[in-house]
Amino acid sequence: IMGIPNVGKSTLMNALLKKRVAKVGDEPAVTKVQQKLYLGKHIVLVDTPGMLWPKIAMASDGLMLAASHAVGTNALIETEIAEFLGNFMLERYPQLLTTRYGFQTEGLDGISVIEHVAQRRGFRVRGGEFDYEKAAHVLLHDYRTGALGRISLETPETRAAALARHAAEVAEKARIAEEKAAAKAEEAARGKRGT
Repeated sequence: IMGIPNVGKSTLMNALLKKRVAKVGDEPAVTKVQQKLYLGKHIVLVDTPGMLWPKIAMASDGLMLAASHAVGTNALIETEIAEFLGNFMLERYPQLLTTRYGFQTEGLDGISVIEHVAQRRGFRVRGGEFDYEKAAHVLLHDYRTGALGRISLETPETRAAALARHAAEVAEKARIAEEKAAAKAEEAARGKRGT
């Protein structure tokens, strides 16, 4: 059984075997090594640690994985993930924010969503400032546990659009690099002719 971290591979194995044989938890990297279990005479289940791509090319992919808790907490800063999620919720599911936290979303951005969560929940630190980190944690927790509602971070259409934008960005970077290399080569050639 293979997949990204924290999607329920071990839970599936436990369900198939109808007993708890694989340790599970609500965090990535609970399964550390492969575990073989025999379902029958000719069926072997192998529970594997979660796997990710060696390099995540698009930052939005990393943020979506982190928001979904597929990437460990040390991989990214939780407040940045919550800001991303806040912006995403404003764009696609603003009514769920209003329903859950009781504030209007017009004119807000990801940072102000977290500030509003802190205000509505009464999260404060010494000096009366809002506890931004605690509110960010609550927003992510509410998303991960489904307390915000049914949310999809990606659809086939949004994925296609993101890939198209990424391809255009890569092509533009390549074009700029080629122009710089050509200009450098031309400058070097002029320097040789001038001597």
